[in-house]
Parts: sequence; structure tokens; C-alpha cells
Amino acid sequence: MKQIVFVCLGNICRSVMAECIMKDLLEKEKIVINVLSAGTSGAHNGEDMHYKTKAKLKEKGVRVISFVSKKLSQNMCDESDFIITMDNSNYKTVLQNYKNVSHKLKKICEFAKELNYKEVPDPWYSGDFEETYNILSLACRNLLKELKGC
Repeated sequence: MKQIVFVCLGNICRSVMAECIMKDLLEKEKIVINVLSAGTSGAHNGEDMHYKTKAKLKEKGVRVISFVSKKLSQNMCDESDFIITMDNSNYKTVLQNYKNVSHKLKKICEFAKELNYKEVPDPWYSGDFEETYNILSLACRNLLKELKGC
């Protein structure tokens, strides 16, 4: 079975939002792909998703999963077909700290080119969870189209 891991810094806002959106889309399409998320820092290990992430997902009608934040591991990288990062810093961190990832490492904004973002702004700092949701929602829909074409 294919596996996708979405990666951001702390794994409480962007990557878990992408995980929930993608799982929701896959469930509606009745497609089975394992989807998870992780952070590059591990600073929030064991925490739930940010309360504003959870609120935004509920507002948009996306099923909120039971969740515990975790740090990206080599095992996750090895088992994933796609490692999808939220920003350039996450991309570089994954590339520098994990083996055999370059062929499966992507930036999420590659799947939302029409929005002209190079990175997904971190709502932890910006406070704009709507902006994050809009980017990730489009990117996940486009990623799903690409996966269906595989």
C-alpha cells in the first residue's frame, strides 16, 4: 500500500491539517493510501493538534482524526512513497538528515502552483488558519488527482 507523510516543523498545524484533509478526500473517493504526518523538530511530541487547526477542520467539514504529534523518523521516510514538506526549511532539513529521500521528497506547493505560493505560511506565527487551509485543500486535491493517474 502506498504511504504519504506530510512534514512541517512541529506537527501540530500544517502537516496534521494536510493529513486530515487528505484522509478525508481519500475516504470520500474510497481509495486506500496510508497517510500520516510528522514534524522535523519534535518540539511538540505527544501533543494534540493546535486547537485552531482542529477548529478550522471542523468548520470546513473535514473529519478530525485522533492525533498525537510526532517527530519524523528514518523508518517513516523508508516506508513512505511520498514525503511532502510544507516549506523550504522543512525540505532542506529532511534532505540533510534522512537517507534515501531525494527521489520521494516534494514540496506541497508544487501541487498548488495556481496560488503562487512557494511555501505554506505557518499559522502558528501568522494566525491565518484559513489561508493555510485553502492552500492545503487545493494541494491535496491536486495531489489526489496525480495519485489517481499513477
